[in-house]
Amino acid sequence: MIDQTAAGQSGNPVGQPATAPALELTDISKSYPGTKALSGVSFVLRRHRVLGLVGENGAGKSTLLSIINGTVRPDTGSIAIGGEHVRFGHPTEAARHGVATVFQEQGLIPTIPVFENIFLGREEKFTVAGVLRQSAMIAEAKAVLDELGVDVSPTVLTGTLPFGQRQLVEIAKAFALSRVYPVEPIILLDEPTSALSDNETTKLFDGIQRWRERASFILVSHRLADIFATCDEFVALKDGTLVDQRPTSTIDEVGLHELIVGRQRDAEYYREAIQREPGEKVALRASRISKPGHLRDVSLELREGEVLGVAGVLGSGKSTLARILAGAEAQSEGEVVVGSEKLRPGSRRDGIRHGIGFVPAERSVAGIIGTDSIDWNLTLPNLKLIALRFLGMISARRGRALTVEWIKRLNVRAPGPNATCRTLSGGNQQKVVFAKWLAGGVRILVLDDPGRGLDVGAKEDIYSLIREIVGKGAAVLLVSDNLPELIGLSNRIIVLRDGAISAVVEAPKEAKPHEVDVVSAMV
Repeated sequence: MIDQTAAGQSGNPVGQPATAPALELTDISKSYPGTKALSGVSFVLRRHRVLGLVGENGAGKSTLLSIINGTVRPDTGSIAIGGEHVRFGHPTEAARHGVATVFQEQGLIPTIPVFENIFLGREEKFTVAGVLRQSAMIAEAKAVLDELGVDVSPTVLTGTLPFGQRQLVEIAKAFALSRVYPVEPIILLDEPTSALSDNETTKLFDGIQRWRERASFILVSHRLADIFATCDEFVALKDGTLVDQRPTSTIDEVGLHELIVGRQRDAEYYREAIQREPGEKVALRASRISKPGHLRDVSLELREGEVLGVAGVLGSGKSTLARILAGAEAQSEGEVVVGSEKLRPGSRRDGIRHGIGFVPAERSVAGIIGTDSIDWNLTLPNLKLIALRFLGMISARRGRALTVEWIKRLNVRAPGPNATCRTLSGGNQQKVVFAKWLAGGVRILVLDDPGRGLDVGAKEDIYSLIREIVGKGAAVLLVSDNLPELIGLSNRIIVLRDGAISAVVEAPKEAKPHEVDVVSAMV
């Protein structure tokens, strides 16, 4: 259902008065069982502006985007597009008003050509007497891509394109709305840079500055640098309420951090002051690890009480190394030794038996079972802890007690132990992944980009947790694309280039290296 107060209009017309905002939300609220996701949120997106939407995980950003794009209906409040009050019952109705979302996990179909993705669901524009004019669709798609300066053939199979180009195709799909409906696009960008290289990020931001002449944007990003580089204004949310809306020129990154988390950013963001010296005992030793196309003759030692960082550009082999050391992937040559025992190649079960916890980069895919509860996720690798040994049974009571204990210890924000993991924010999902290993007393943690997709407050919690773990003598192997994070947390940093170690950079707390010291060995 669409409630239109201005009959005859369909969305945000290109010729609308300049005084009408592209989008206006008034007193938006939304609740779920046990959770108040949004409470009385109001803000304005002005035409041809880029508005940043910031807040911690769980602040309400995703719910707000879902309401704007018609996926979720608010409990109360109103939405106006181009001065016209609307009520969306489905994303297709929002699309008719020019609203399009470029998702973090991309919504394109990889097995069809680019032109079909661009006009998917809107083929009626190119249908005459029941016959689809494919040549006209291709020509129109090419015109959209050319106007945006996107160097992609409309006939190429979408899945063959690299991630960054697929993202540009999604933006072209959003702009194509104005060729189907008399609308000016409102484009919602959900964490658009999370998987882009620096070069791809620069191209995207340059494009946004060009494209804003014909569209308005809302940008959601955990990277505060993205907000300052791209946005005219920002809206800050905390616990489902609006904290502030103001121009980005009126605040710096430290001030914005304070708005988001409700406290000042600590000078010791990475807790460098409590960085401990590693012990002498080697927790894990890797010797001459090789895998064709990924790693070449990599050897390292990880000591108790140490954070050993691993740096490298995309394709350097750093994530492959993490998976091999955790037992999640097999090497073709070399060995991994924990204590005095060899780890069976490619056996995650053996890795767990040797006390190795693994926090993968794709936590929602490989770190948790999203459709199951916190209770189930946390107890699954720890069944021995909750077993009634003499009866050969699992104690649900012990399992629940274990889950409640770790929810409290790691301050997991959830309605309770039975909460489904996929309903949690990214930061709280990550805490569940940590908890399931810490509850079992692992002595080695392999972390692959643990701060990816987390807001500044959630990252701070994870950094404190890493310091606490290491302070108790555990060993941490930290793979990260975030150089300040890597330098701030690590005792040493191994740099990989083309699958081989190119440098080992010392990072003591009293003499942290500069980023250039690491980058020079990466490229």
